[in-house]
Amino acid sequence: MASASTESPAAVPEPAFSLSNATVSNPSSEDELSVEDRPKKRPRHLCELGTGEQVHMMFYKSKPGNIDEFEARVQCAARCFYKMESSVTDVRVCHPCCGEVVFIITFVSLEGLEKFKAGPQRCFESKLAGLLTLDPNGDGSPAFSKCGSLMPACHTLDSLVEYLKLNVHGTDHREHDVRSVSKEMEKWFPRESEYKKHITLCPDNPTKYTRNLIFGNEHFDCILMCWPAGAVSSIHDHEESSCWVVAVEGTVHEVQFAMPMLDKKFLQTEKNDPANAVGTCGKLKIVNVAELDTGGVTGTYANNEIGIHRVENRTDSLACTLHVYAPPLKKMRIFDETTGRVHVHLAASTEAEEEKCCHNPAFDVDAWNSVHTVDA
Repeated sequence: MASASTESPAAVPEPAFSLSNATVSNPSSEDELSVEDRPKKRPRHLCELGTGEQVHMMFYKSKPGNIDEFEARVQCAARCFYKMESSVTDVRVCHPCCGEVVFIITFVSLEGLEKFKAGPQRCFESKLAGLLTLDPNGDGSPAFSKCGSLMPACHTLDSLVEYLKLNVHGTDHREHDVRSVSKEMEKWFPRESEYKKHITLCPDNPTKYTRNLIFGNEHFDCILMCWPAGAVSSIHDHEESSCWVVAVEGTVHEVQFAMPMLDKKFLQTEKNDPANAVGTCGKLKIVNVAELDTGGVTGTYANNEIGIHRVENRTDSLACTLHVYAPPLKKMRIFDETTGRVHVHLAASTEAEEEKCCHNPAFDVDAWNSVHTVDA
């Protein structure tokens, strides 16, 4: 991945690195799009990446003179709650001390939670009426109650890059755990404060997309692609690399094609002199079209055994996608759907950009796990 714009040779059609018609940029204050310049979008919430489960917490505290009776009724209720199976995924009961209890119950959906409130919870609270402190109405209401979506284990951009550094290695796509990496990439919750510094546009051509390197090493490149309204890539392959793509902002369409037949002259030249490999290919056949959007299907994956592809922004708004190429692309074939021609584009080399990502976790999880491991 180059970190500066590259010009195409005059003798061949305009080349592309990962996708055609691209400008490669290092973010600068002049190129960044301000929040005001970008179209408004529906806010995306962190918990949309989760299961949709609802967590319900209730805290009850007995009056000093009612502790024994309170404890007996709580014990009975806890036993019943533990036995619940319908609409429930987890039940926990915390007993801080005699006279206090916290119930933490997780429901499959909001509908199940509301039914619980109207049924078992109301029934239980009726048996606590008059026994509780911090219960001004005397109806058994909890001293504290809160419910909300179960928060998923989502990535920040830095933690995602750290995961990729630990788990994406090898010289071709066959060495990758594609499913696991795809799942982890879709766990990234894109915050504008994280990725907006990588957003750049080409000042000379408002329809060109840009490639902005976030991190790169010998095993993979992690790149933010910025797609202005109407931007369309070339149809291209990925040599021996894996290509993961996730939606960050806006909507793009990935159009996949079956790998066409290539003429002998092209294949021979590609082996001996790839920079000058130009030839013809068979008819390009569309095998799949996927709409990638932060509110729907967020990710896709491609390699040459799956097919080749093109990415399009069919909307009138800016779109951004995160791409991981593993290993980094050194060359790629560019296909012309109109002329039936194919040529090879050699990618410029790129140096590792480790300084661009500084992982700063909330605390050292590995240290905790190593210290608090009980030997068998």
